Amino acid sequence: MAAPMKQNRKQTLTAFVEVFGVVFIIHTLTVLLGVVADEYEGYLLCRACGNEVTQTSELMTVASKLAHRQRNDTLSGSDPVLIQLFKNPQGQFFEVITTKSAEVQKVDKSHEKDSWFPGFDWTIVVCPRCGSHLGWLFQAVHKHSHNSPVSSFYGLVLNNLLHEKEADTIIAVPKVYQS
Repeated sequence: MAAPMKQNRKQTLTAFVEVFGVVFIIHTLTVLLGVVADEYEGYLLCRACGNEVTQTSELMTVASKLAHRQRNDTLSGSDPVLIQLFKNPQGQFFEVITTKSAEVQKVDKSHEKDSWFPGFDWTIVVCPRCGSHLGWLFQAVHKHSHNSPVSSFYGLVLNNLLHEKEADTIIAVPKVYQS
């Protein structure tokens, strides 16, 4: 009777080692893929056409005292980002995030009046593919007249952007089925 018990223990131990090995491999792959995923957090896309506007790794914080409200929030699991609410002279409200770079097109000359960021002038920027309004380029008026460490940045309208993770969940109706 002792021999079958030894055999069962050996089989159990072998099965345990096999399962542990698989779990270890899965854990290792998850950690490695997690590191890769953190390096490439994803893109923010134009909500109208899906064009890549900026990477989430380019987001930065440029706070303004002229914001009506400020909050920190995440965009599809990214690190918290500052979202500020601004009102333009026509009474429209915009939730704005700031970024170091963006693939956009300027459509007008720069303006200093009514800037939400004192010491910076602003220029309207649009999506280079579809022309949708995406936000503004803010550039320092005088290099040493403000206390900001940056000379330019983009203020992008949050509602006009879509994180690529969210875009993967959208179901589009083919044009053939639309009236």
